[in-house]
Amino acid sequence: MVFDWRWGLGAIVLVANWPFTLIAIMPVNNRLMGMSEASPTTEMRGLMEKWGRLHAVRSALGSAATAIFVWAMH
Repeated sequence: MVFDWRWGLGAIVLVANWPFTLIAIMPVNNRLMGMSEASPTTEMRGLMEKWGRLHAVRSALGSAATAIFVWAMH
């Protein structure tokens, strides 16, 4: 059996979500969770926007991994 490098690439991209979540998203989540929702601030809005952008990257990584796996099947 010959190893197709595309499967390895897909696995790397898929697993990249874990450290990205821990390093980039989790600190933003923790800051947001520590804020009072009763009195929203401009800082909170900025963090929510940042969280949205970070989550978009995470979604893109999952989509890219899926696309690579589909590519590797052909």
